[in-house]
Amino acid sequence: MKQPELGLKIAELRKAKSITQEELALKCNINVRTIQRIETGAVTPRSFTSNLIFLHLDYKIEEKQIRNTFISNIYEYFNHIISGNFENIPLKQISNSFIKYAWMAGIISFMLGFIIASIEIHHNKASIFPTGKVFYITLKLVNIILLAYYLGGFVAIGSKLKNHILVITSLLSIFASALFSFYDIVSLFSGSIEKQTIDGGKAITFGIIGIIFGIALLRLTKYYGKSASWAGVFDIITGCFFLTIIFWFVGTILSIPTGILQIIILFKAYKYPKLLDKI
Repeated sequence: MKQPELGLKIAELRKAKSITQEELALKCNINVRTIQRIETGAVTPRSFTSNLIFLHLDYKIEEKQIRNTFISNIYEYFNHIISGNFENIPLKQISNSFIKYAWMAGIISFMLGFIIASIEIHHNKASIFPTGKVFYITLKLVNIILLAYYLGGFVAIGSKLKNHILVITSLLSIFASALFSFYDIVSLFSGSIEKQTIDGGKAITFGIIGIIFGIALLRLTKYYGKSASWAGVFDIITGCFFLTIIFWFVGTILSIPTGILQIIILFKAYKYPKLLDKI
């Protein structure tokens, strides 16, 4: 929707709900002057801002419109997360979009992890890639994208439930996963980096993140029941084994049921969206 139709629509919805410009501005944490200029068509708001206004006016945006503005919304969404501004995010649009496919991305990433792990084990034993480097690198890059989308589901849930620990640890996990995956790729072409040192750092990093992430998941118990509580417990135990470094392989084995439980949580969030909408 473009100006001046956008401004006229907002003014129409606002008046229908008997809301003043000042009240709408306060709800959206936007300057009153901005609301006035949008309604008169003097300025064209960013998609994030218009979605936020429509959200507080209980106006349902068509799925096509949401898809067209999805990338810009995500960009501004993470800007709000990084700045700690959790209160003014159009979560109905972004959360539902994320969660709708996040659990599916989790399943694919989970299965892809077994393939990648088997390739890496074979490479460590025989120093060759049975499928070739290009195929391995492609799998790693695809998995990074899937993992980011999967963990993005927890970012969305955490934002909606004001579970800031879940949001931060999910973002840290995305960053750490991408960083170490890129290291795995770079190490194929450079032998200057000490692999054992990096592997130890990886175990400690994911150990710490896993423990904190597990604590955050325990806070979801009242929404998603035993799935969340068991996922939290498994994450904490898995993280503890990673921290030992020596018993990292035990943590790797435990990460299998942990991952399954996490996917179940996201599926429940997708299956029962009203649990979040009532918050």
